[in-house]
Parts: sequence; C-alpha cells; structure tokens
Amino acid sequence: MFRFQSLKRLSRNITIIPILLLSVLASLLFAGQADTLYILQTTDVHGRIYPYNYVTDQPAPYGLARAYSKITEYRLKHQNVLLIDSGDLLQGTPLTYYFNKIEDTRLNPMILIMNYMGYDAFTVGNHDIEQGVEVYYKAMKESNFAWLSANGVLPDGRTFFEPYTLFEVNGIRVGVLGLTTPGIPMWLDSTLYPGIDWEDMVQSARYWAEQIRPHVDVLVGSFHAGFNADYSAEQTDRLGLPNENASRLVAEQIPLFDVVFAGHSHRQIGRKGKTAPQKDASNFLPFTERTTLLLNAGSWAQNLAVAQIIVQPTDSDRLPYKVLAVDGWLEPLNDVPASKAIIDLALPFHKKTLEYTRTVICTLTDSLSAAKARWQDTPFMDLIHQTQLHFSGADISFAACFDDRFALPSGAVRVKDVYKMYRYENFLYTVEMTGQQIKDFLEYSARYYQLKDGKLIPNPKMAGYNYDMAEGISYKIDVRKPVGRRIVDLTELKTGQPLNLKKTYRVAMNSYRATGGGGHMAAAKAKNAPIIFKSDQEIRNLLIEYMKAQKVISPRANGNWKIIR
Repeated sequence: MFRFQSLKRLSRNITIIPILLLSVLASLLFAGQADTLYILQTTDVHGRIYPYNYVTDQPAPYGLARAYSKITEYRLKHQNVLLIDSGDLLQGTPLTYYFNKIEDTRLNPMILIMNYMGYDAFTVGNHDIEQGVEVYYKAMKESNFAWLSANGVLPDGRTFFEPYTLFEVNGIRVGVLGLTTPGIPMWLDSTLYPGIDWEDMVQSARYWAEQIRPHVDVLVGSFHAGFNADYSAEQTDRLGLPNENASRLVAEQIPLFDVVFAGHSHRQIGRKGKTAPQKDASNFLPFTERTTLLLNAGSWAQNLAVAQIIVQPTDSDRLPYKVLAVDGWLEPLNDVPASKAIIDLALPFHKKTLEYTRTVICTLTDSLSAAKARWQDTPFMDLIHQTQLHFSGADISFAACFDDRFALPSGAVRVKDVYKMYRYENFLYTVEMTGQQIKDFLEYSARYYQLKDGKLIPNPKMAGYNYDMAEGISYKIDVRKPVGRRIVDLTELKTGQPLNLKKTYRVAMNSYRATGGGGHMAAAKAKNAPIIFKSDQEIRNLLIEYMKAQKVISPRANGNWKIIR
C-alpha cells in the first residue's frame, strides 16, 4: 500500500536554522548525525506564469517565472528539496481562460510550466473544480505530479483524487496529505464535481494521518483552506456544511503533522525571510512530542513558503529518521528576476493571451464608472443587468459591484477592460423565487447600509461584493427603518404593478450567489430554489458577447432603485 517515490538531488549544502537548541543541532549536522529537508510551497497561483498583469497590460511583481528562480537556488544549494502547490491553479487570468475554454486542445500551459519546474504534489482548489471536470481531469492527466484531495469522496467510498503521496528523499520518508475546502457546495454547482462529496477536513485528516504517520519520518499537510476557522463559519453552519477554513483546526486537533501548508485565504503566514526575527510564534503549535509548523505562501506566486526540517537518523529500519526541529519562512519574490527558461517556455502562450486581451469588442460613447454603484443606480450596473436579463430570459436580475474603483473612459473597449469590469469567473443562473423571497433577498442585501450620527456608511461586517442590486423591479431602501424592514415600494417594471409576494418569478444571478455564496439565498429561505437555467459561458464572457453585438454602447441608468434617509 505504501509505495515511496525516491527523489535524489545532485548537490548538498545543509543550512542551520535559528531555533532553540541551535548549538546541539549544529554539532549534529556537522558531525553528519543529522540531515535537513526543505519543502517549498506555492499556492493560489491563479494562472500567473509571467510577471505580467494582463488586465492592466503592465509588468507585475509575481508569477511562477520568478518563483522558479528561487526554487532553482534552493535546489542548487540543498540536497533534499520537495516542491508542492496547495491549489487554485487553473483559474484567474485571461491566459487560463483562453487555454481552458478557447484553445483547449493544447497541453495546458499551467501544467507544462509546473511539469518543467518539477513539482512533486498539487492539492486541488475550489477554483480548479470551478473550471469543470473536463478541464481539471485533462490537466490532471497531463501532470507529472500527484493531484491530492483526501476529502473529495465518491459514492463508493473512493477518493476522486489521490488522498496522499509518499516520497523517499535520500532516505527520508515523507508523506504529503492533501485536503480541499469543503465549502465548495456554497459556490459551485454539483455538475462541476459529479458524485464528489466534500467531507469535513478534520475527520478526513484524522483518518488518513493515522494511516500514514506510522510509515513516514515526516508528515506534511497541504490544504486548500485557510487557517482562520471563524471566517464564514456562520454561513457554513447555516448551510449545514463543514468548516470552510479548517487548516488550523486540523493542526490543533490532530498533532501528527510536522508541517501544515494552507491556501485558499490568500493570507500570508510566516515571517518574511529566513533571517527575519520571529515576532509572532503563533504559526508554531507545540505538542508533547513534536511542533507543527503553519505556513501559507499567500497568492499569485508573490512568495515562496519554505519549511526547513532537521532530522536525525535512528536505529529503526521502519522509520530511519526522527524530526529534531522545524522552522519556516516566506521568501518574497518581488525583487527576484524571472527565470529565462520559464519566460521562453511560456512565450507562445503569453503572446496569444496578449492578442486576446487587446481585442477591441465595442465603442463607448460615454465613460463608465462604478464609483457610486453601491449608493445609486448606475449605467455600470445596468449594463451587467442588461446582459444577465438578455441571456437568461429572466424577469429580474440580481448583481453586485465587485470593484467600485472601476472606471472606463469613452472610446474603444477591449477584452481586458471587461476583465476589470467583472473580475470573477462566475456563471449565469436563473432560479425561481417567490416575490416574498425576492423581498427577503433584498432585505438581507440592504444590511450593507448603516446610519451613524446621521451619516450613511457601509456596514464594516459586510463586504461590498455581497451587496446585490436588482433590475426588472423598482424599489426604495429606507435606511431609517431597522434591518429586515427597509425595502419599500416594490414594483414590477414591466407592468407597473406591485410585486406579488406569492407569485413565482424567474431571477438571474451569478452561480456563486445562486449556490449559497454570501448567505443571501439562505436568508431568503430560497437555498433550495429550482435552478432552471445555467449558462455554458461565464458572465464575463457573456458581457463580452453582449457588448460585441451592441457595437456602440451609450451608457444609461433607469434609476429603478434609490436610498431614502
């Protein structure tokens, strides 16, 4: 059952880590009675190879090309090195969209680059699943490294992906267990992961860690979930789902891991640089027999997370090494030069992506701005609503402003501009909701507003992207009234009649919202609302198609909603 992949490196240069018992460890290392293992992590790369932002059309301080330069440095200096990624690879840039959905028969460029870079393991992320089974299954088959997710379980009890992988690194036996955030049903339709049940991370980790630990010298967790278990806990509890960000819970409740790498949250955990002072030791969990190190490289290959593990030989044939100490840090990549090898390898994909993002799709006669989109009806939001209503055939549209800093001058509109306008790769859904559910949905959304000393301010506990506006109906938000009783004068725009609270309407919204994201549907008692339409393209690309068909757009708002205070 337990088969180890043997990894051997050509060079050797052990570096001492600045932790307790430094002198003892140093003497063991130099006496040849100890060895050092390095585990390097990237996570939430989100399609970034080149140090380039395709949306701004400017160079950027991130990407796998920079990461590979630092990875190469570690491999040349040290003998025992493993390289892993903790998920969300296949989504996030025009490059990934283009080669996932348009030129989709070629070898996936993300996999080509990671194969070249010599990755040893990859944990599946929710945005990888979001691309659809055809995309991620093809990418998995093209990979020279294991795809991991121990808690993605099929009806017959098997895992769809490998639960773990084992390595023997110059005699050191290493196990890597992968887990994926079980919050996936909040955001994604089940057709994207047919038959897969995303089980609780702690329960899955306990089962698999107890199976693996007796057979390895070093046990590593590579989890696509954050360390902050409180984030969205209220939402997952309401939906009956396991905790979305349970990486720290796993480390605390199952003290079998030497290192736990997290992802998903994009939150960097670990001091910046090997020699930087350890001001906060909260990413070290002390236990009776071992310390578990917690690290998260962040996102977009802006950092490389490094775990340094010192091991000592034992007299046991079954477990030849024992962990003496662990340390970890982040290597910032913003000043690291990009690898010429990666730049050259990815150049054809980079050029094709630039050609795609610079394509002109229509002309604007007036500027378009999202600056006031959360405070009044705007042409910016009405354009999104018009697109959703056009492709869905719905009566009503719900949508949020993702970035209130978005602005576009009059003139030519290019593909890259729409990526700024709609940053997420959501699909368009139509669901059936009663008038009462629509009102309750808007009441939940209207929590966004607060009156403080007579001044209207946003609710600090509610993200702006969770404030949805509606089209197809007119209404007022009376912020003088308590939360839950703010929506007044609800009227159907087509008929001019009051919204019938007992009637069923067709409502367009993005897939994230329709599947429970933000908690709106649960608050409206509509989490089981029938889904009667799903687009086969993302809303961003529907916007491109709609704007291309219009050719010339004169932005206008119909003023269908307003705030009363």
